[in-house]
Amino acid sequence: MKLSNALRIPLFATVIAAAPTFAASANMLEHTEKVLDGAKTSLSQAISAAETEVGGKALSARLERWHDKDFYDVRVVKEDRLTDVHVGIDDGKILSSRPVEHGHMAKPKAAMPEKAEQSGTKG
Repeated sequence: MKLSNALRIPLFATVIAAAPTFAASANMLEHTEKVLDGAKTSLSQAISAAETEVGGKALSARLERWHDKDFYDVRVVKEDRLTDVHVGIDDGKILSSRPVEHGHMAKPKAAMPEKAEQSGTKG
């Protein structure tokens, strides 16, 4: 199938624009493998530490990188609260633990009662 020039140019531009993303993804995967191979704390251990810290169950867990520091980011749910727990990859210690104040887990605000319409006449 032969593409017309009208289709080739946008397709080529899209491929060129996406190339850095693919390269960054490859570098990220390479970095992740390297970090996980050298980590003294496993993802399972990080999840267990986060669940113990909050007293709930892990909803998700992943390796994160912030300011050249790698750590596990574990989201733990307990009752109706979602907590974001950061766990060190080298020692398994809790680096931080904070409730998530927004998102789908937040309690909805109570509805405002409708104002009663005032009936009156202008005089």
